[in-house]
Amino acid sequence: MTKKTDYRLLSAELDETLAKLQAADLDVDEAVKLYERGMAIAKELESYLKEAENKVAKVKAGWEARGTS
Repeated sequence: MTKKTDYRLLSAELDETLAKLQAADLDVDEAVKLYERGMAIAKELESYLKEAENKVAKVKAGWEARGTS
């Protein structure tokens, strides 16, 4: 499984988790579990995006070092 797929799957899981959290008939214990999972997914997504941002910065720096912007 590629990171792109991982990101898409995690994003879809987060959407599903948020939808479940918005359900009116949600038990408090289940809401806490869903909240914890949602926060874990968000942390994974944030890490992925930070890694992508760092890669873009490295590519940009490489181009700038060559005198091409």
